[in-house]
Amino acid sequence: MAGGIVPSRQEAGRSLAGLFYLILGRKDGLRLLDASPDGFWRSFGAFFWAWPAQCFLWTGMWRALPETRPESAGEMVRFFFVSTSFDIAAWVLPAVLLLAACQVFGLPGRFSQLVVVNNWFGLMAAYIGFFPAALRYLSPVSETANAFISLTVYVAVIWLYFRVIRICLSGDLMISIFITLMMVVAGLTISELAFNALGG
Repeated sequence: MAGGIVPSRQEAGRSLAGLFYLILGRKDGLRLLDASPDGFWRSFGAFFWAWPAQCFLWTGMWRALPETRPESAGEMVRFFFVSTSFDIAAWVLPAVLLLAACQVFGLPGRFSQLVVVNNWFGLMAAYIGFFPAALRYLSPVSETANAFISLTVYVAVIWLYFRVIRICLSGDLMISIFITLMMVVAGLTISELAFNALGG
């Protein structure tokens, strides 16, 4: 069953290549992203490829807030169960928001494509965040440098997302800004709820 849900390595590679083309401003990258009904549902399976990086990123809490570090196997299971639950919510909520946005702006034909692009971008964003997080573990980085790196990566991810969405919407600036801001607010809200749940 998992084979039908989790995209193959070939599909993941092709979809990420499509995103790179979009980042470079080449709209033909959309041809590499499967927005068919099967591709639409399978794009949610990109979460399984992103999950290892997501788990690693959550362990960053233990460095910032040592009191949240699990002390037993049960607490470890709870930590990753809660964080994964919020990650799944962060993967599904954008689809609901995009559905609403497409209805409001009269873009129902773009819904599937935007969701597919959003899901695969989620995979890319997870690993973009993974590398600076790994660097912080492997090298002595001051708190100031740590904050600067995190902010720089966060801003870069937002900019890349905006660029990809704008290409998908044929250059429509205002709707692209709205969707980008909507996703940033949704992500920050879910992250805040997750931090409260994991820290409690």
